[in-house]
Amino acid sequence: MIWNRKIKAGALQFVLFIGAIIAVLLMSFVLISHTHTLFKKKTDVTVALIQAADQGLAYSFEQSVQNGDLLQVPDDDGTGIATTVQKKYWGLLEIRSVLAKKGKLEFEKTGFVGYGQSEISALYLKENQRPMVIAGDAKITGTVQLPERGIKMGNIGGLGYTRPQLVYGRQQRSSSTLPKLDREFLQQQERLSNPYFVPQGEEVDLKPGTVLKNSFKEETQLIKGFTIDLEKTALSGNVMVWASQKIMVHPSTELHDVVLVAPYIEIKEGVRGNFQAVASERILVGKRAQLGYPTVLSANESKNTNKELGGSRIPNILVENGASVAGIVLYMGPDETKDVRPHIKIEENAQVIGEVYCSRNLELKGDIYGSVTTDAFIALENGNAYQNHLFHGKLDATMLPLGYGGLCYEDKQANRILKWLY
Repeated sequence: MIWNRKIKAGALQFVLFIGAIIAVLLMSFVLISHTHTLFKKKTDVTVALIQAADQGLAYSFEQSVQNGDLLQVPDDDGTGIATTVQKKYWGLLEIRSVLAKKGKLEFEKTGFVGYGQSEISALYLKENQRPMVIAGDAKITGTVQLPERGIKMGNIGGLGYTRPQLVYGRQQRSSSTLPKLDREFLQQQERLSNPYFVPQGEEVDLKPGTVLKNSFKEETQLIKGFTIDLEKTALSGNVMVWASQKIMVHPSTELHDVVLVAPYIEIKEGVRGNFQAVASERILVGKRAQLGYPTVLSANESKNTNKELGGSRIPNILVENGASVAGIVLYMGPDETKDVRPHIKIEENAQVIGEVYCSRNLELKGDIYGSVTTDAFIALENGNAYQNHLFHGKLDATMLPLGYGGLCYEDKQANRILKWLY
């Protein structure tokens, strides 16, 4: 064997090249393994943040949280995750924002919240020392709370009640006061409908064909004017439209999650979308309008407005034939006035899926799939006003979707997500 045989330089370069490749592959393998471990740890932390956010939101439902409060959620599991929940209002809907944070990683969720229950009453009729009268093709399905004198059959224009039962559900006693709504909710309604209310936000000019989408994480964008016509505009998210006189919504208008504030809001025939309309005088929902969940229609009437509308029998909220509203229809007004007119009127073939709360007179000829709370019913027929009469209208609490959440009452807190926001 010859030991002193020379090896060519090319072979040595080849060996070094192969060694370098092997070293790179080994380093790549180590790097991939390390990256995979870090990714797994980050994924685990992200999942933990999401779970902490959900748990924090559930925890806030069990606490008494005031508007603007920042609630610190205790870290009982020792995860090192700091979770906070903030409550605020957008229009009349309550918003909960939950933030879970650990180190540089964080996860945030924001949504509309409201109160929901497994079984909702079909009707709460205030005790006014007189019975309720049901006539025509009316029907009530679900638990009802009625005055002491109960409910009886009646006749309007020769049309009497013909069903075998007056109520298809349990009957209970009501009291001389309506269930009180949440104090902060009422304060918010009063604030928005006050003629001296000054909205805050970044003012935006309204032009033909305006398309505006604003996240709820950003500053509110504001459209202001005397009379605002929203024809051929698309508005979505954290956008408020405020008018000192009137807002008009057209079928060509696209509105999602925005808030409209004006004395008079006209939602024309065939409009589609979901939004909040807060008026100090009137809201008109035109024929075949389709307002999705969670929509809020609110009229908060002053004494002066009541005097103006009282003689004309014009409803403060009118839902016309064939229209549909999914959410809340709410009227609040002065108690001492006794004008004989409907303050909320729901016409034939119109429907509300959700809640109707009326502090005065409700005229119902359409369908309500959910709950009604009212001072009294009224029916205007052939020039006559029939007080505390339900004529042709239908109430059915069993048709309300199980996941529905809506109005918070004085003794009830939000416990349900209505919609996640962006």
